[in-house]
Amino acid sequence: MSARILLPLRPYIKRYLTIQYGKELCISDRGMVSFLLLNMLEKHPKSDPSTIRPSAKLIDDVEFVGYPIFIGDKYQKSRGLYLTQEKILEFNDSLDDMIREEMYRWCNHPGSIDGKVDFDIVRFRDIYGITEDELPFDNLKRWYYRNRERLQKRGTVEKRLEPQLTLNY
Repeated sequence: MSARILLPLRPYIKRYLTIQYGKELCISDRGMVSFLLLNMLEKHPKSDPSTIRPSAKLIDDVEFVGYPIFIGDKYQKSRGLYLTQEKILEFNDSLDDMIREEMYRWCNHPGSIDGKVDFDIVRFRDIYGITEDELPFDNLKRWYYRNRERLQKRGTVEKRLEPQLTLNY
């Protein structure tokens, strides 16, 4: 007996998932998003009946909208069907980070049309239908430059390698 759960997501994350995976996400052990959700699933707590559907409390069609996920029999029996409110919010934050990282790769792609970060960020937002209210341009641009600086610092620091064992012949 399989199940469908309506997962509360921020509207731009739902649009991103709809473009990437379609109108419904099938949970499996393949693919980053579905594997992340699979690892968040747990069995229903039997002590408190009010915690059965925390996802329904979050869906207000303004800040969070519902996105259907499909869970097959195998994972329903082994993992369960329950997602806590904290895990739902962590999942939203993880996908927000994933969208920003994809934007960074989009801006640094060698096939970029004009190579201007501002235009690339605007194009990226247009592809996924992200509005200024959901992810402001200035925030994305600041995040891009902070992330670029962080990655450049990480790449330029060289640690001197001192051998722990020397073989002499």
